[in-house]
Amino acid sequence: MAVSINGKLLQLANEYYISYGSAEQKKIDVSVASLITKLKNHFGNDIQSIIEFGSYKRDTILPRKYDNESDVDLMIVFNHSGLQVTPSTYRNYLKKFASDKYWSSNVYKSSPTVVLELDHIKYDLVPAYIESIPWTNYKTIYIPETDNSWMKTDPNGFSAELTRVNSENGSNIKKVIRLLKAWNSKVGYPFPSYELEQLLARIIYWTWGDSSLQNYFFKAIEGLPSSINNPLYPNQKIISLKENANRVKANLAADNLQGSMAWLAHILPL
Repeated sequence: MAVSINGKLLQLANEYYISYGSAEQKKIDVSVASLITKLKNHFGNDIQSIIEFGSYKRDTILPRKYDNESDVDLMIVFNHSGLQVTPSTYRNYLKKFASDKYWSSNVYKSSPTVVLELDHIKYDLVPAYIESIPWTNYKTIYIPETDNSWMKTDPNGFSAELTRVNSENGSNIKKVIRLLKAWNSKVGYPFPSYELEQLLARIIYWTWGDSSLQNYFFKAIEGLPSSINNPLYPNQKIISLKENANRVKANLAADNLQGSMAWLAHILPL
C-alpha cells in the first residue's frame, strides 16, 4: 500500500488555522471590537463606516506562532465629501489616533496603511472613501495610491472569488493557502502574502479524480511561478520549494514515509 502524507498535511492545515472559539481568535475579536469602538468615538461623524477585510475574514490568516506578519485589515471609510483632505493627511489622522490610544504599542506608516502592532496581532488601518453614483446602488471605494492620489479597490472581491474556488475544489484551496503561507513565512517571505493567496487561488488544479489535500499541495507548488517579478531571474527559495516537493514525492513513490517526512520538514514548520 502506497504511503501518504495526506493526514499530516491535514493536521498542519488545521494547526495553521485560527479556529473559531480558540483563545487566539477570541482575543483578536475582543481587540477588534475595542479598536472599532475607539475609532468611532474618536472620529465621530468624520467616518462613515469601518470595513473588516483581508486574510482574517477569509480564514487564511496564520497564527502568530507561524507568521509574525499576520495582520487584521480594517478599512476606515472617511466622510471625504466633508473633509476633502489628501491620503497622507488621513494616514496622519490614523497614526495620531493609534499613537494616542495605544501609546505603548508600535505604530508606523506603511503605504497605503497605518500599522498598529499589539502583542498578539498586528492591524493594518487603511483610510478610504466611497464615491456613490446618484440614483443607483453603484459605489466605488478608493484607498491611497500615493500620499496625494487615490486608487480604486474592491476589498471583498477576492474573498468572493476564493470562496467560490474553495467550494469548487472540496475546500482544499484555503488549506493549501495556509500551508504555503507557512512555507512563505518560514523562508522569509519571497512572495507578498496577498499575492501568494491570489496565485494559489488562480492555479488550474488538474487533479484527475484525486481530491486529496496531498495532491492539491503538490499541484499548487508545481503551479507557482519560479520568479517573483522577472521570469528571467528565478527565485532560489521557490526553486528549493519545488525541488524539495519533488524529493517528498520521490520518497512517497518509494514507500519511504520517513524520508518523505524528512523532506517535508524542509518545506513546512512541523
